[in-house]
Amino acid sequence: MVVNNQIGFTTDPRVARSSPYCTDVAKVVSAPIFHVNADDPEAVLHVCRVATEWRATFGKDVVIDLVCYRRHGHNEMDEPSLTQPLMYKQIKKHEKLVEMYARKLVEGNVVTQEDYEKEKNKYDQICKDAYERAPKIVPFHRDWLDSPWKGVFSDEGTPLEATGAIPSTGISRQRISHIGNVYSSLPDDFEEHRGIKRVLAERRKMLGEEECDWAIGEALAFGSLLEEGVHVRLSGQDVERGTFSHRHHVIHDQKVDRRQYRPLEHISPDQARYTVCNSSLSEFAVLGLRARVLHE
Repeated sequence: MVVNNQIGFTTDPRVARSSPYCTDVAKVVSAPIFHVNADDPEAVLHVCRVATEWRATFGKDVVIDLVCYRRHGHNEMDEPSLTQPLMYKQIKKHEKLVEMYARKLVEGNVVTQEDYEKEKNKYDQICKDAYERAPKIVPFHRDWLDSPWKGVFSDEGTPLEATGAIPSTGISRQRISHIGNVYSSLPDDFEEHRGIKRVLAERRKMLGEEECDWAIGEALAFGSLLEEGVHVRLSGQDVERGTFSHRHHVIHDQKVDRRQYRPLEHISPDQARYTVCNSSLSEFAVLGLRARVLHE
């Protein structure tokens, strides 16, 4: 059973597969595939019964594709409209399933409005009780042994780069300023999300104060390599935006569908190519690519 929530804000279907449906892979074993609207609970129940009967009768594989959506992001801080602005405008306007189905049951005289409110309040209370219990849970702590990487520091703790044992990888303040400014800027006619506006302003502020966070440090590393003619390739399920909304190497126009801007592609006219692309969440695929590169 596939809970097909459109992946709303990570890898787009158009870059994840070549087939119309995520369940098309089941065709290789000739398994029946049921696509069902998850906004229709009774249809979902019917399909589940049919699939169960198929499995019990024939002992063969069967696949259910629950076609639905994800209303919110990974967590309370996540904002899916950063990467899927038009889709999430529609989702915000879409009626919630519990309200939609409750109205259908009330209008059909299956339950009363009071019955619905009673069940809803009962569930809300379960959530509130759990929330109140959460601070009372005592977390388990473990002290992990942390040691410097071998070959990076001397026995005295001095970075080997400072001793001349390994080449210096630093870049000039001028280059830092240029790459940082490119990374924190957009074209004048680009309509970015208000959250992106805030992120870019914070980056410019940090750069002006000669401060650096994880995202800026990463961008400076990639940008300096690109300036030096080194092709940088970044691939993974949510690498364009960054799982924790920290990277934003691909920024989406909020009004024009599929219009994107990639700051690190605009560092210099003769820079190397920067390839950043979302892909399926598959550690085996990454290992396979690595093995192939090593073999070749």
